[in-house]
Amino acid sequence: MRPFFFILSLLLLHSGVAHAQGRYVVGMALDQADQKGVDRVTVTNKRTLQKVRTNSVGRFFITALPGDSLIASSQAHFRVGIRWDGSENPVIIIGKLPYTLDVSRTYDLNEVTVKAKRYEQVKQEIQVLLAEPVASRNVTGEQAFDRMADGAGITLLYEVFSKEAKGRRKAAVLSQEYRRQKLAMERMRLLVDQATDIKGADADQFIEFCDFADEDVLRATDYDMIRAIQRRLILFKSGRRSSRLQEDPGY
Repeated sequence: MRPFFFILSLLLLHSGVAHAQGRYVVGMALDQADQKGVDRVTVTNKRTLQKVRTNSVGRFFITALPGDSLIASSQAHFRVGIRWDGSENPVIIIGKLPYTLDVSRTYDLNEVTVKAKRYEQVKQEIQVLLAEPVASRNVTGEQAFDRMADGAGITLLYEVFSKEAKGRRKAAVLSQEYRRQKLAMERMRLLVDQATDIKGADADQFIEFCDFADEDVLRATDYDMIRAIQRRLILFKSGRRSSRLQEDPGY
């Protein structure tokens, strides 16, 4: 009799564990606009923390119990959830974020555009900044010679090398450096907001983690920046620390 009770106990235990985990559910994640299945959407059971990803037709397979919350998230869509009522084939309708890239496919460089109005303004300001001569605190001998060749008198040359002139040049350098840092940070924030699902304080930590040089942020294409951000995001979520990694030569 003892072997029988032992086997019965194992069966009851297995049944209890299986019940706690739930039953196998086949669901769909559909785009709100066209009602088509969405690929590469992450679906999470909030109770068990099980994570699965939709296939190319938007179908997902997960274990759940009636009443479990199923959360769908995607870089190209709003985060949304449903409370599963136990019905067959649950459907999660997800709305696409405005002006987002379809990260499920590869883009040509000339195809990558971020259409937000502010982002376009920032890009224009960056182009103006990059077209400016680099401000310098010092006047080179060549520049002084050019001024003489242009007919500048001794008085004008004195003004160029005077304490006041040095102060103006220093102010110009600081102003230009500030604008470079400000525009690089603003572009980075706008791209992180678009290309990732992290917000608020987490976004600030992620930007600090990326540790991209201002010059790279100002000059890189949208395509290269988004690829670099998404690669850093993998490291960020895995808990690895950045040490200003070199850019992938394949970018």
